[in-house]
This record gives sequence, structure tokens and C-alpha cells, in this order.
Amino acid sequence: MSHPILERHLKRSALKPLYLFYGDEEFLMHRALERLGRALIGPDGEAPVKVVQEAQETGLPEFLAQARMAPLWGAGQLLVLRRVEAYPPKVLTAILDYLDHPAARTRVVLLAPGLKARDLAKSPVWSRLQQEDAALGFFHLKEGELQQWLTREAQAHGKTLTLAGAQRLVDMVGNNLADLASELEKLTLFAGAEKTLTPNLVSQLASHSRTYNIFALVDALGEPVAQKRLSALAHLLDLGEEPAKILVMLARQLRLLLRLKDSPAGTPPEALARSLEIPPWKMKDLAKQAARFTAPSLQAHLRRLHQTDQQLKTSAGNPRLWLEWCLLQMGPG
Repeated sequence: MSHPILERHLKRSALKPLYLFYGDEEFLMHRALERLGRALIGPDGEAPVKVVQEAQETGLPEFLAQARMAPLWGAGQLLVLRRVEAYPPKVLTAILDYLDHPAARTRVVLLAPGLKARDLAKSPVWSRLQQEDAALGFFHLKEGELQQWLTREAQAHGKTLTLAGAQRLVDMVGNNLADLASELEKLTLFAGAEKTLTPNLVSQLASHSRTYNIFALVDALGEPVAQKRLSALAHLLDLGEEPAKILVMLARQLRLLLRLKDSPAGTPPEALARSLEIPPWKMKDLAKQAARFTAPSLQAHLRRLHQTDQQLKTSAGNPRLWLEWCLLQMGPG
């Protein structure tokens, strides 16, 4: 399912001429866009002409003018404009003019990932679209919603994913929907004829997953036993992960830990999660990991990652040895 409002319009054959897709969950946004594109395929199997443009590269009136130049035959056209929230309010009024006289053979979708729900009422353009049931919000799923979403995704693949299996998948992969969807697809293939996806199956697949193993490496930072870090690194490299990406993920985690340690004492976990832009359920593990380090040691580790990055770019040495040297020194302290 893409979005309940869009699904309702499709069921009633009552699509709007123009939609606003807004919110911070771009994976679901693009999933809905794909759903709309499939729905516009004609009875003869011909897809609509699709035009995708960036707001920074075209004027809004010029973009909307293209809607009136749809081909006279076929399935019409689908026009998509990204980052529409970048336009100033005065420019956005062109949307109101278009809504008064929309093109018959064109569907327009405006993507605004930077727009929040509270912003709709502040704009006559967005509020009109909301009133006309044409403003569709896509937001990061909250704790608990991820598992429900995964079970529905599994059903679409013809599988039953237990809630415990869904939780195991989230624990191993994280809350990025694109990563979760990719790993779930692999899991359904890995399961073969097995209809029920259990935590055990998830764990078996995880050992072959780059996505999981990068999280395993990150989570191993600060562990007193260096072998855990080295094993996760070896598995990642054996799976073909790029050393540069490994360094980027390690640096991101160290910066998160530094920001957490610099946060004012007594800040509620929910506020910290918003500030760090991570799901609330990750806060407990992050706080536990941060307690293993001092702020100076985290800064020293970041410098060491930078040094390793320079060596990888300039040295003819084995990248695995440089990464191992770096991780050996990333114990607690």
C-alpha cells in the first residue's frame, strides 16, 4: 500500500490533477509515486510520458505550462517536480491558477520533503491542497510502526513475518526503510518455500548482509575485546564493502557519540533522539556505547579515522591492514 488517500482515489477512479507529497520519509514518498505511475498505464500497456525536474533548475510557471502540452494519444503524462518547497510564496500562487484550470491528460506531483505538517496551514496553496484531499504526508515511522510495516511488506511477498522476526530485522538493520525493504526481499528469497519468517531465519541471513554487518561493526566500537571489531570488519570486507564507506560510517557514529556527550545533562531521551535525528529506541544503546568513551578519546579516534583515510588515498599499502590498525585502537577509554 502506498498511501491511504492515494489508494482511496485509485479505488474510486477519482485521481486529483495535482498532488503534493510532503514529509521526511522519502522512501514512502517515492513508493507512492511509483504506485501512481503504474496506475496511469493505459489499457494497451503504454505508460504515461514521465518528466522529472528539480525546482532549482526550472521556474514553476514554466513547469506547469508543460502540463498543457500532453501528447494527444497514449496514456498522457506524469510531471514530477522535486523540492518545490524551495520556491518563495509569491511564486507558489501559480499552483492556485493551475488548480482552477488543470490539464485533462496530465497528472502533476510536487515533492516537498522539507515541508512539515504544521506548514500546510500557513500557506494558502498548501492548505487548499489539503482541503481538496491532495496533500499527502509521508513521515518516518515511529517505534512499533516499523514492525507493523515490515509484516505488511512480508505479506505482499507472500510470507508471514512474525513480530519477533520483524523486531530482529530492525535490531540488525536499523530504521532506514530502503535498507529494511532490501533486506526483507533478500530474506524472502533466502526462505525459499518456507512461509513463515522467524527470528532464526533473520539471523541466518544477517551473516550475509552488508547492511547488517556495518551496523555490527559500528555497535562494536568501544568493546573491550578487539576481536569483535576485527571480525565484523573482516566480514564486511569479504562481502565486498568499500573501505571508504566503512570509514564514513565509523566517523558518523563517533560524531553521534560526541554530540550525545555534549548534550545538556537531564535532557529527556525523546528530545535527544530528535536532536540527534535517530529513532528513540536507539537511545539506550547509544548511551551505553557513549559511556565507554571520554570526549577526548572520541576526538582522538576521529583524527585516527582521518589519518587512515589519508593513508588509503595516498599509500600503496593493503587497505585491510590500515583499517585493522585503526580499529585495534578503538577500544574503551
